[in-house]
Amino acid sequence: MSHFSGARPGLLEVSVKEDGTLGLKQNGKMEYVARRPEVARAQGLVEPSDAHHFTTVKNTAEPFRFAYPDLTGKVVSESDAQFRGKVVLINITGSWCPNCHDEAPFLAALYKKYKKDGLEIVALDFEEAEQLADPVRLRAFVKKYGIEYTVLLAGETGEAKEKLSQAQNWNAWPTTFFVGRDGLVKGAHAGFPSNASGPLFEAAKKEFTATVEKLLSERQVSSR
Repeated sequence: MSHFSGARPGLLEVSVKEDGTLGLKQNGKMEYVARRPEVARAQGLVEPSDAHHFTTVKNTAEPFRFAYPDLTGKVVSESDAQFRGKVVLINITGSWCPNCHDEAPFLAALYKKYKKDGLEIVALDFEEAEQLADPVRLRAFVKKYGIEYTVLLAGETGEAKEKLSQAQNWNAWPTTFFVGRDGLVKGAHAGFPSNASGPLFEAAKKEFTATVEKLLSERQVSSR
């Protein structure tokens, strides 16, 4: 609703029904019904997935591993000195992903604010093969949002599931893993709401910031 990537055009038709629900038709085919939360709960419908608990890692006692080249070709890994003893956000992203565009400027601002306190952010970027060969769109993405944190070319989008083998129940772009000063994953957030979502967008930013501040306050010795 807030960013059009050009990769996946879509049409969503919305109509108000007599019973107060919304009828939604996506691309003229798939149909959905939207109910107010209190009505849905009264009808016993399943709650939406909790973005904070949807995705985890298989082994919380194991550091989150990565080793991929940056835009200059230099290979960067989690064991490098720049991450030792730091709080690290590992962000699974792609320049083709609309909600990644919603999240990137927030992460860029978060990094600038807390880098001096020990925050690092690593974007594991997955793109189409032609973009990996010449990442013009990713470079524009980095420039547009003033990204100063580490951006790595992790591979093609179709390889993401295999390369993120430590993740449990991962299927959302973007997803961010929160790593403590000891090098271990403390939590994850699946997806990121657009600014068009209003209160949800503001709540996500506050929750991210609170989590970062909490992890920064924990002065643990790194196990990396």
